[in-house]
Amino acid sequence: MPKRSETRYQGKYYRKRVKKPDGSGYVDVYGKTQEERDQKVEELKKELTAAYEAEQKEKTCVYFYRYAAGWYARKSPTMSKSWQADNRRYINNVICPLIGQKEMREITSDDLAEIMATVAGKSRSYQKSLVSTIKQIFDAAEEADVIQKNPARKLKAGGRKPAKKDALTKEQEAVLLETVRGLPVELFVMLALYTGMRREEILGLNWNRVHLDGDAPHIDVRQVCIFEDNSQPTIKPLPKTDAGWRTIPIPAQLHDRLQQEWDRLTADQKKRKLPVIHRADGSPLSYSAFRSQWNAITVRSTESGRALGEKVRNRKIVITVDFPVTPHLLRHTYITRLVMNRVPLKRVQYLAGHSDPAITLQIYTALMEHTPEDLIDDVRSTFEPPESTPERTPKGSE
Repeated sequence: MPKRSETRYQGKYYRKRVKKPDGSGYVDVYGKTQEERDQKVEELKKELTAAYEAEQKEKTCVYFYRYAAGWYARKSPTMSKSWQADNRRYINNVICPLIGQKEMREITSDDLAEIMATVAGKSRSYQKSLVSTIKQIFDAAEEADVIQKNPARKLKAGGRKPAKKDALTKEQEAVLLETVRGLPVELFVMLALYTGMRREEILGLNWNRVHLDGDAPHIDVRQVCIFEDNSQPTIKPLPKTDAGWRTIPIPAQLHDRLQQEWDRLTADQKKRKLPVIHRADGSPLSYSAFRSQWNAITVRSTESGRALGEKVRNRKIVITVDFPVTPHLLRHTYITRLVMNRVPLKRVQYLAGHSDPAITLQIYTALMEHTPEDLIDDVRSTFEPPESTPERTPKGSE
């Protein structure tokens, strides 16, 4: 039967209805001639097919920015506020600008190397944190079978090595204590020097955790002060499984200072179990209040730009500190004292609250048995004739 000839639509155009690839409907195509219409039909089919395929790909493809957002949503409830902020910053400002629009399965180790190249000038600790975020995301994707090969498996941090920290000498310690005597920051400095507690542990310490009576006065470290929104303090308990949960003996110098502070409290204040370091109303210090206290050291230091011994105009302040001081350096000094006094490393690890013994070993083992007194016998026995080496009593004997 011969093909029926087409007629013009409404006597003006030739029309053809094209079905959409997803079957959701039709699109009418018009042409003044059959050839014009057919050409438009072919073009439309290509456009519809390409759009459909792109839509399907969009639904099935796992782009990094989407997967990272899902990973963050799943993990953030288990993160601290500071770690949440760090992860958001790494993902949004560092990682996504380079690979956010790439499919997870298309990302290579070279892509990740490019990310690390953009932070080459950052510190090693910053890069370690960034690498940790990247590795966690791709480890989760590999475990969920989103990717077959993990491009972050061999990713490592570079960056500048942290500057070597030298503990305060006994002379520097004496200068610092004399400088802060009678100032609000004095108690914080003494707690850091004589217990090695971290800043957040000191600011989170309550009087009910300070035991001044008995033959072994001590502090129970059980909670920390975290600065969250608007620098306001939040006291949080440490998990019992955390290495931070520990009991630290109180040496005599600190005992006397804490006893003085305790005796100043009223009966009502003692019942309220106030923080050891607190504001006038008895609440924990805010971050700005702590910085204000610590600034009393900074303005008395050569780090303020003034020379040692110089007097600050219009203030009864003299520059007495010519060495760097940070809260962490005070903790480092405490741990160094323990190591140099031959306290077993296992005990040092406990008192410092290090969860991993490798931390204690890496940082402090170099201090042990490397003093001239430790090494003199080794050098003499190697280079001096036996008769010239004075007889020495073996270490540990009486």
